[in-house]
Amino acid sequence: MIDYHYQTFLVLADTLDYAKTAQELCLSKPTIMQHIQYLEADLEVKLFQNQGGNLVLTKKGQLLKSRLVIINDHIDDLLRQLASK
Repeated sequence: MIDYHYQTFLVLADTLDYAKTAQELCLSKPTIMQHIQYLEADLEVKLFQNQGGNLVLTKKGQLLKSRLVIINDHIDDLLRQLASK
């Protein structure tokens, strides 16, 4: 399982909407914002930016999302294998 900050990032990267992400994760909008701020500070990169009132992933955000999707797939596969043995 990946860290909850990264899980929050993945949902926000899909919805591109803080309110929808908060609703989907049953968290508050400020909590979602804190998770993203934590990741940006920890990784020292900007993951999202506003363009014309729309939230978009930066290039670094796109890279992180694509790698996390792969990591999640590997984790899911591992958990299935462990459960079947």
